[in-house]
Amino acid sequence: MQFATSKNIFLTGFMGSGKSTVGKLLSGLLGCPFVDLDEIIIQNEHRSIAEIFVADGEPYFRDCETAVLKELPQNQVRVYATGGGLVVRDENRQRMKMLGRVVYLQTSWPVLRQRLQQSVARPLINSAKDWDKVENLLSRRKACYESADIIIDTDGLTPLQVAKTIVMELSP
Repeated sequence: MQFATSKNIFLTGFMGSGKSTVGKLLSGLLGCPFVDLDEIIIQNEHRSIAEIFVADGEPYFRDCETAVLKELPQNQVRVYATGGGLVVRDENRQRMKMLGRVVYLQTSWPVLRQRLQQSVARPLINSAKDWDKVENLLSRRKACYESADIIIDTDGLTPLQVAKTIVMELSP
């Protein structure tokens, strides 16, 4: 099943919601390239996101996200996986809506926590794994995520099922 889209798709959601995994599958279904915005930042900065956070802090990283978003071409259709915090800035949410459709991969806290417990490369989760702080961060971002054009509840779905659900939601 391949479905053509004329607009960019921006996948948003908390860390561990499956943006990169679903994005790759979705790009195959839509027949357009997949781009992970975090990977662009890593290439531009010549260092990992964790290294950016340690050396320059989260505000600098958020500035990098905004800069990358501003440089995206307007005439090329892509599926973009965004960083989990990109949505906290109004200008980023507005820019994504100007360039395409925003899809929030809504995932419950218990599912996210289970996924994140297995993760080692998340700069906002320290080695002590202060889960109350992480859950609070999700709560603070929730309204920003919910401003998306499409909200997909991912709990209980495989990444392919999520990608197919997005395609159905995009269908005219």
